[in-house]
Amino acid sequence: MPLQQANNLGAIPGVDHGFCLIDDPLRPEEVFICKQVHSASVIEWQADQVANTVEANGVFTRKHQPIAVITADCLPILIASNSGEMVAAVHGGWKGLQRAIIANALKRFAAEGFAADHLQVAIGPSIKPCCYEVSEEFIAQFQADQGHLWRDGQAPWRFEQPAPRLPAQIAPPHARQTGSAWFDLTGYGLMLLQAAGVKREQIEVSEVCTYCTSPTFASYRRRTHNPEEAKTLIYSWIAREA
Repeated sequence: MPLQQANNLGAIPGVDHGFCLIDDPLRPEEVFICKQVHSASVIEWQADQVANTVEANGVFTRKHQPIAVITADCLPILIASNSGEMVAAVHGGWKGLQRAIIANALKRFAAEGFAADHLQVAIGPSIKPCCYEVSEEFIAQFQADQGHLWRDGQAPWRFEQPAPRLPAQIAPPHARQTGSAWFDLTGYGLMLLQAAGVKREQIEVSEVCTYCTSPTFASYRRRTHNPEEAKTLIYSWIAREA
């Protein structure tokens, strides 16, 4: 997987970022990551913190320390103020999203003086609805808990498996459950961002599906379907340049 970048973040002076494989030579050295847990916790980077020891699901900073999240299907969400003074990296699995990690991250920016309309957001490669089958029980629970978000619109799932958004290099999985649906994790993330005050034009979304677009992308679900596949991860980092 070559280093990928978002145009909106790339246009902010003094901010560098990338979505890449964990061993990509272009990623910064000494990148700080949290000990990721499926929570809604977003922490501020501190100089005395040791990477991969502080439990959280996102990190922000106004310093020049590169920060990152690692993913293998979930949403990697990078956020920067338009001024480039503050950046954040957020791990968006469905549990963390449901528990309001996006709202928590944006509250951190607001507390530092950066309102939602003064931010740019990039969502990197993630599993798309062509490959993300969820159970009937999952859908019932999600509708009960989150249905207010799409009361007047389309829920973030389909009962018919959609086609890949980009040409598939790997065959999307077949349905493995009765009554299941195909979940749009990216669409759900977009709903939460917009509900928190971020306009759609402030958000750039990668159409890459980690499952089917390329064998080099990290996909936890694809690896569960193909246990012989080597484990890898996507590293999504952002930094204020010194």
